[in-house]
Amino acid sequence: MASSSESEEDTDDEVDIPLAPPGAIRKQRTSVSAEAFGEWNQRVLFEPPVYPKSPEQMQELCDVVSKSFLFNSLELKDLEVVLMAMKGPLVIEPGYRLIQEGDSGDHLYVVTDGAMDCVKVFDGVEMVVKTCVKGDLFGELALMYNCPRGASVQCREESTLWELERGTFNNVVMEAVQRKRAQCMSALRRVPLFANMSQGELESIIDALKMERYPEGSLIIQQGDVGEHFFIVYEGQVLASKYSPDAEPMTMLHEAGDYFGELALLHGEPRAASVSAYTEACLLSMDRATFKRLMGSVETYLESHTDRYE
Repeated sequence: MASSSESEEDTDDEVDIPLAPPGAIRKQRTSVSAEAFGEWNQRVLFEPPVYPKSPEQMQELCDVVSKSFLFNSLELKDLEVVLMAMKGPLVIEPGYRLIQEGDSGDHLYVVTDGAMDCVKVFDGVEMVVKTCVKGDLFGELALMYNCPRGASVQCREESTLWELERGTFNNVVMEAVQRKRAQCMSALRRVPLFANMSQGELESIIDALKMERYPEGSLIIQQGDVGEHFFIVYEGQVLASKYSPDAEPMTMLHEAGDYFGELALLHGEPRAASVSAYTEACLLSMDRATFKRLMGSVETYLESHTDRYE
């Protein structure tokens, strides 16, 4: 969920390029507050901030965040509270460093335009590990796990962002996230592909997934296209159809718990079949970069089961 993985981590075949020295940092964060609540740390009445927006801005933000694991489990009234609490639009200039690896984190960001590079230090050299573009969000893991920033984020090209602060995230979003994560964990545990993964590995995957809904009959992937995502069927059914000039179409029905789209990512080949929603369907999707990073431990399993399409 994401979708949605911090999210400041992977890239679609991104070339690892050393970056120039960091520019000025807008904010230095000096501490991380504990988010465990009990007798010593009581919840207080929370009043979320409100930043007025046009109907067009509200619709754009709704379209973006509704695909994210973090937000798609919110009730409509809570989603509206979260959207109104987002500060923006923030226009970020190329080269500006918004987040510094290792700092504490008090905000997450939604990208509605442009490109933001997520970079990590490897052997003393900064490398691009993901580029966040329109529809992506980043910075959420520091809020979810109360941990330092896992990567730096620097503007590649002029970008438009919206910022959500920790208070609204903790008081409105987290409860729904924890409930949704438990549901996804239960569902994925029943999928043989994930059966032997550790709790931590599954949590990392769930946090990186995006939830997408498709009405009956809609096209999900097209045979021959470049493949950029891996899919897990969460609810409903989808129909895969493989066409060839000299034979009848081959079809295969995928139900909840099934997965598809891995062949193009494993082999770097075009989509081998088209897939459409046989019924209204809810899918969990993972982009190529996240697939490469998080699914390495099951790549042998995936390769050994490609004959299921024959």
